[in-house]
Amino acid sequence: MAGRCRVTSNKALDQLRDRLLEAPDDVDAVHLPPRFGEARQALVRVIDRLQRKGIPNDTLVTVMLAEMLPRMVHGNGPEWAAATLGKIAQSLIAGASPVDKRQ
Repeated sequence: MAGRCRVTSNKALDQLRDRLLEAPDDVDAVHLPPRFGEARQALVRVIDRLQRKGIPNDTLVTVMLAEMLPRMVHGNGPEWAAATLGKIAQSLIAGASPVDKRQ
């Protein structure tokens, strides 16, 4: 995501957004949900378009989380969603990327 436009200077949110949009290089495609690549590419295109229109990164991250959290809970239950978010939080605290090796 090297060419990504940075509308805001909030580096932590930029990194979170990028992490949420990328699959790890070392994950076997068998472990990814169906049509992951197609969905990810579509989402990245939309985000890039919104950034070019001047939508702030803080807004994009907030909207992605607002859309993601109910889907996580509905699809897998509140315990799974909480556990997954806890794992991401621990990875961030430890300085590791929850999705890939980017830092």
